[in-house]
Amino acid sequence: MKTSFVQRMDLWARHLMPAATMLLLVLVSAVPLGIPGYAQVSPAFTLMAVFYWAVYRPDLTPPSVVFLTGLAEDLVHGYPLGLTAIIFLAVYGVATTQRQTFLTKPFFIAWGGFVIISFGAFLLDWMLMSLFSLAWIIPDTVLARFGLTVALFPAMAWLFVRIHRYLVR
Repeated sequence: MKTSFVQRMDLWARHLMPAATMLLLVLVSAVPLGIPGYAQVSPAFTLMAVFYWAVYRPDLTPPSVVFLTGLAEDLVHGYPLGLTAIIFLAVYGVATTQRQTFLTKPFFIAWGGFVIISFGAFLLDWMLMSLFSLAWIIPDTVLARFGLTVALFPAMAWLFVRIHRYLVR
């Protein structure tokens, strides 16, 4: 039986949804909110998406998409080119190797895994930024950003679950 053009487009859109979600979050994270100091402590929404899609749909989230998302985030935020791409690939690699641990367990296990993996990502980010800038960066804003990211992960995961349900219907 032949598939119609509309069915092929629907399938294509479903397959692009994780990448589109990550790239949309790159853009959303760059929107200025007018809150003093927010840019320094804004949650890492894209990191949340990388983790979620690496665990729940790695088939639709190849490393090349994760790498390009990291480069886009570097360009949008003015970070050293490749820094976020390295961090996202590290998160992707760890999350995909541990995905069986998270798939069949309650959400708080996946959340705990995100806490541990994102802590490593923030630590790596802090070390690389200090290295690139050749200066010691005080970790207080990094810790605040990590705390906000971890605290908001359940809300973002709820959103990702809704998108994921669209993919599998």
